[in-house]
Amino acid sequence: MSRLQKISLLLFVLLILGPATSALAYVTGGLPWPTDAPCNGGCSGKPVTIRYTIGNITDGTLKMPNGDTLPASLIRDSINDALHVWTTAVNINFVEVPDGPLTQLRFRHIYINGPDPAPPADPIAKAQATCIGYSSGGCEVQYDEGDPWQLVGTTAAPDILGATIHEVGHIIGLNHTDVVGANMYWIFHRYSGIGTGQLFPDDLAGIQSIYGPGLGSVTPIPEPATGLLLAAGSMLALPVPRRRAR
Repeated sequence: MSRLQKISLLLFVLLILGPATSALAYVTGGLPWPTDAPCNGGCSGKPVTIRYTIGNITDGTLKMPNGDTLPASLIRDSINDALHVWTTAVNINFVEVPDGPLTQLRFRHIYINGPDPAPPADPIAKAQATCIGYSSGGCEVQYDEGDPWQLVGTTAAPDILGATIHEVGHIIGLNHTDVVGANMYWIFHRYSGIGTGQLFPDDLAGIQSIYGPGLGSVTPIPEPATGLLLAAGSMLALPVPRRRAR
């Protein structure tokens, strides 16, 4: 092979490899959520607190494909797990509060557009965010009560975990990406249950471009303990342990 042929081959290989090594396509939008203390422009990695409320979404309205009620514990755990996924990359601390004036982010169901049309039509909206980035008036993640939901998500019957990761991404400042399979692609990633959520490189690069790298936290309201009456007329109770949402 001549020297010219070798150079031409090298240029061809670089041309082929170039797009594959530059696959990030994240899009940011809106304002970042404010840091807990003034940072005078050096805000990267500084803590941000977002107070959230799990609203009517656990009231039994959401159904599985067989018509059974989607368990409230699954919904709550999926939301908290989705928040946790984002806190593995940035210093955002999500703190659950009772619904009221302190709420900045609320999770609830509404009717959006119902089930998907028959294939081969594209899926239609399953959930939506009312904000891209910070809003002083508060934000909501809204789930379509007309769609079926389940633990292991499919295109037509998604999972709460995948939908929440995607919509919270909007709430904290990311728009849709062109990277297929990323959480912020317009067809959000489907997952297989609690603990299976993750950030993909495009999601990670996008959110850290806004807040810088860091680690955050999720603090749910503890579930109330139940008790057993020890004796008639007794004021003492034996607590029954319950698993708490992460």
